[in-house]
Amino acid sequence: MFRHSTSWINDALSGLQSLVFPSSCIMCAQTDQVICERCNAQWISPPRFINFVDVPTTSVVPYSSEVSSVVLKAKEDGNRVARRLIAQALYEAVDFISIRKKNQPFVLVPIPSSREAIRQRGESFLHPILKNVNEIAAVHGSNWEWKEVLIHKKRVRDQAGLNSRERSQNLQGVFAVREGVAEERPIILIDDVITTGSTLKNAILAFNERKMTVLGAATACASAHQFLIR
Repeated sequence: MFRHSTSWINDALSGLQSLVFPSSCIMCAQTDQVICERCNAQWISPPRFINFVDVPTTSVVPYSSEVSSVVLKAKEDGNRVARRLIAQALYEAVDFISIRKKNQPFVLVPIPSSREAIRQRGESFLHPILKNVNEIAAVHGSNWEWKEVLIHKKRVRDQAGLNSRERSQNLQGVFAVREGVAEERPIILIDDVITTGSTLKNAILAFNERKMTVLGAATACASAHQFLIR
């Protein structure tokens, strides 16, 4: 069942208004709300399966320039409203898989940030978001665990501007499972955005090499062409 709550948005609005004035919509900047009704509607859409065949993969928000600005604010500015929007979408995407797998036990594994990004930000981009995901899950009675299992084993070029073939080559063999990690539970991979699917494909290959089961993948956003036509 699709579930969502927007009470945190009102809390965030109250808190931010006391700190920053004037405020504006984090996406369109055209209203005096931290997230306007039109923009918020994009983040609370029902999750859907997308065109990624390696494992069942779900997403919520079609990627666009406005959505990209939210992801960037979460990554580069640590914006709490942006993080909560992504976390809510990720919760719905994971829950969608969990229900269809009859609530089989699993562990959430994020796609890791590069070492350079971690040095720049102080932590992996998805860590604070996954903490928010767990808070939302707890409200609904779920006790989800996430573990940092993957590492980058080589440096990669910036993906911006690369076509599908170049992205695939750039990410080939980029991930490895951390030494000493033994996880018997099935894994649900977590990422903020899926475009070509190259990142998820290479993460799955790393788990296959260690005979670890990937139950599915959940992303907050996906390129519009990735969504299945209904």
